[in-house]
Amino acid sequence: MKKLMVLAMTGSLLLTGNAVAVLAEETVSEETTDEAVSEEAPTEAEAKNADDASTEAESDETEENSAQGDAVSDDEISPYRACEHTNSYKLAEDSHEATDTEGGLRHYVCSECGAEYSYQTDPLVYETNPKTGEPADQSGSSNPLLPSWEYVPDGEPHVFWSRDDEEWRVYLYGSHDKEGKSMCSAEQVLWSAPVYDLSDWRYEGVILDISEGNTYGGNMLFAPDAEYDVTTDTYYMVSSQVFENSVLRSSTSPAGPWDPDQALLTIPIKNSYDPSLYIENGTIYMAVSNMTSGYADNEEISKMVEEDNYTTGMKHVASIYKLDGNADDGYEIAETTWCPTDERGFLPIFEGPSLTGYVDELGAYVLLYVSYEVGADGAFYNSAISYVWTDDLMNGTWHYGSNGIDNDVVGYDTSVLVSGDHGNVISDTSGRYVKNQETGEMEFTDFATYISGNNHGGMAKVNGKWYFFGHRQTNASNASRQAIVGQIGVGPAEDGSPVITPMELTSCGAADSMDAFSTWNANTTTYLLEAVDHPAPSTEGDNVHSDCLVNGPYVVADRDQDAVHTTCVTNLKDGNIVGYKYLDFGDAGTDTLKMLVSKTADCADGSVDLYLDAPSEDQGGTLAGTLELTADAVENAQNKEDGSNETSWSWLKADCQQEISGVHAVYFVFHGEEGKMICSFDQFGFERN
Repeated sequence: MKKLMVLAMTGSLLLTGNAVAVLAEETVSEETTDEAVSEEAPTEAEAKNADDASTEAESDETEENSAQGDAVSDDEISPYRACEHTNSYKLAEDSHEATDTEGGLRHYVCSECGAEYSYQTDPLVYETNPKTGEPADQSGSSNPLLPSWEYVPDGEPHVFWSRDDEEWRVYLYGSHDKEGKSMCSAEQVLWSAPVYDLSDWRYEGVILDISEGNTYGGNMLFAPDAEYDVTTDTYYMVSSQVFENSVLRSSTSPAGPWDPDQALLTIPIKNSYDPSLYIENGTIYMAVSNMTSGYADNEEISKMVEEDNYTTGMKHVASIYKLDGNADDGYEIAETTWCPTDERGFLPIFEGPSLTGYVDELGAYVLLYVSYEVGADGAFYNSAISYVWTDDLMNGTWHYGSNGIDNDVVGYDTSVLVSGDHGNVISDTSGRYVKNQETGEMEFTDFATYISGNNHGGMAKVNGKWYFFGHRQTNASNASRQAIVGQIGVGPAEDGSPVITPMELTSCGAADSMDAFSTWNANTTTYLLEAVDHPAPSTEGDNVHSDCLVNGPYVVADRDQDAVHTTCVTNLKDGNIVGYKYLDFGDAGTDTLKMLVSKTADCADGSVDLYLDAPSEDQGGTLAGTLELTADAVENAQNKEDGSNETSWSWLKADCQQEISGVHAVYFVFHGEEGKMICSFDQFGFERN
């Protein structure tokens, strides 16, 4: 555990591990870093006095917290400040930020009284997992990203230094589909994970709740985003309080607390739907989605929208606000840009702008947004995230970026203006972007392979690699969305123009593959079809695939973290396909497939075929085995387990027909009496014979 350097002034802050002590008298702490700021070492007596003061302060703080149930009073000094002037700290000149290979130093001085504190950070990239000593990787990661009972959509990822953990962590700020009856709720929760292991997620708790005594209107919280101002050591979060205002708040910690009664800025929701934050050199920028009513009084934008026949989707227009102010007195909008593009004087979006900001690898500013596009089947899709870029954030032209994929697969309905362009999509949770396993290149197929609906999220560089964090639908509903992640490619084309290669929607998420010989939950599927030639359905009412929802398989959504075998894939019928990308079988060997299934009295007998690489031989798949799913097999299974909902589950096994090695996509194709449900499916895995 590293000790953090302390700077001695009228009051100084001692941070050692998780301990916090405020020194009331002018003392000098022991140097504990290579880069010392204090020039004189403390005498033995001074050191003893400092230790005594530290111990007494810690004892007093412990007793006070115990008496108050860890409550923090309004007049208590922030644990990350050295005096009562919480918002008066500025970054000192000797500070430096971490790189991939070198750690950083953050040194702050209060402009009111001169009190100082500082702390060090690790290099941004961990070569080894400090908890295990093994090489750092994301091999344990899978989709959904968070526990199966958690539903956090609209995820905005940010890598922040955790002073409590003394490591870089990814914090995922998002909405909360708490009940599953409607999108979002009146509270927001936070999860975080160390950057070197995106399978090790920790619940940080409820960080904002407007369910009681709501000051700024609204009864739900949509799509928050947060950012860190390194110049003042302050964290900001903005949330849409639907359908009233978007509210900007501040905190001294990435996990809050965020005061529901604080408002550094409020903007009517029509002008700031789904806001996101970016901070550069101490200046806050906020990207927002403007509703039609939000730009109705702007004659120039309204006229352009009308002339462009922008009549589909949400008809939202993106804009970016430059803010002026501070965390004490509040903020106001100083400048606005409507993000003019090469084609028009505004940027049409469906919703969900995410201002990534300046990306070094591209030499440009990047803005993500939920696009609205037309497929070859005539259906509208809002499951895609597209991007635009500029070299001047507030005064530049925004260009539709390239994703390195040919854009001539389908034609567009030219009678209406849509906000999507297949050529700049970087994520599509309907599964229409797939990796060619022979070439390793991403391809656009225009064939939905997973139940689709709205998408929303952001991109972040995590331990040296870029990822997109979004969400997927479950429970055949748009109100049960779960966080997903996938790696994206970020870099320039040969001509220097920006290229962001899209992620593939996979079960393995941030990892390259999953261990075939582990037991996996069935809900890690990201390939779910009614039939091999039938695209996956949509939760959107105007999508031509919506009628499939009543017939096709879907992931059951359960929110009870103590429940057993209640989150599964159900409604499985003849021809249905459940797929998983990708499983690693290692060296060649003979294997046994095992599946945990449940059948009710009205389920038909059936079977399931195991295919590798594709769900049929016509598509290049290999039939590797068949498992019988009869009532007798379930009844006579040697290994059974009880579910929390009084459902009985049986482990069924079947030997594979051939040796399997390497990494493969795995598909389960179900067969049975037409129109009748065969079973529900909860877990699976393989055993090496």
